[in-house]
Amino acid sequence: MTFYTYSYLTTQHSSWQYVRIGVLIALLIVFIGLFVYYLRHQWNVKYKDLSIITATVLFLVLGLQINSLVSLQSSSKQTGEITATIQQVAKQLKVKPAKISINATSIGSDLLVKSPKGYYRLVYSSDGATFVLEAVTLESPQVKLVKE
Repeated sequence: MTFYTYSYLTTQHSSWQYVRIGVLIALLIVFIGLFVYYLRHQWNVKYKDLSIITATVLFLVLGLQINSLVSLQSSSKQTGEITATIQQVAKQLKVKPAKISINATSIGSDLLVKSPKGYYRLVYSSDGATFVLEAVTLESPQVKLVKE
């Protein structure tokens, strides 16, 4: 069974986003450089072709980035919900959120919480606004902890 720490859930999506933005900026700089060089030397058509190819790749990467941002926004919302739940559980158990792990990255049924005080199951109400924290005992737990 895999459990995710609070720090992993709060930082898991941000690192790749910076790499993608860096690639976009690099492609934009290359495109501007090639286009300016083409404008200076209009008799040399290869720079025009290279700038068109670079612009095409830039638009492709930009489209992928926009698609990724939409999915990132959705998963960030789900991660925000699960981290808020972890904070509420930590408050109820009177421990720090950093010491709590949960077995999912999004809100759903049958969530298990691992804390220094033991394992707990989250049982949500029918409207999903509140939950009951129920102590459980795991038989032969094989726990894998995913950290930051």
